[in-house]
Amino acid sequence: MISHLCAGRKLTLIFIDELLAWTHRKQNEIKSAYSTPREVTSSCGTKKVRLGTYCERGKRQEFSLDLAPDTLVFDGWDVPFKADTDDGAGNVFQGNACFNLVGDPAVIRDWVETKQLNSKVGEQDRAKILVWPQERSSDTEPQLLYPEIRTSHHVIEQLKEKRPR
Repeated sequence: MISHLCAGRKLTLIFIDELLAWTHRKQNEIKSAYSTPREVTSSCGTKKVRLGTYCERGKRQEFSLDLAPDTLVFDGWDVPFKADTDDGAGNVFQGNACFNLVGDPAVIRDWVETKQLNSKVGEQDRAKILVWPQERSSDTEPQLLYPEIRTSHHVIEQLKEKRPR
């Protein structure tokens, strides 16, 4: 899933939570990496891979690093975009089971295509990436980062129907 995972490595993870379908961005420091990752099942039934342990940026408590196949993973903490749930990301967030990112669409696309480390992230995962402007209101529409990818995701299909042809 992620090559060269070792203690001290800093990663930014972007994932959709299982309960409210919100996008989250976590900045983690790896504390230990398991030589043999193992499959675990979350309390909601999602299959994940346990890769080691981590601490969140600025905290000391260690947690198991359980990675879902659709988690976006980037090296370092200097990722040039945010999740819509982050402080300073516009104070409007969605619970739509999509990756809701705030930033420049061209930059986000470049990072997803060239710097995303999780080899399990596939085309259907990329299809549900939405990009929001920093300044927005509750009626602002997002931009589809990958409108060319065919998907059956309900939210994405609704947005595609609204788009001018």
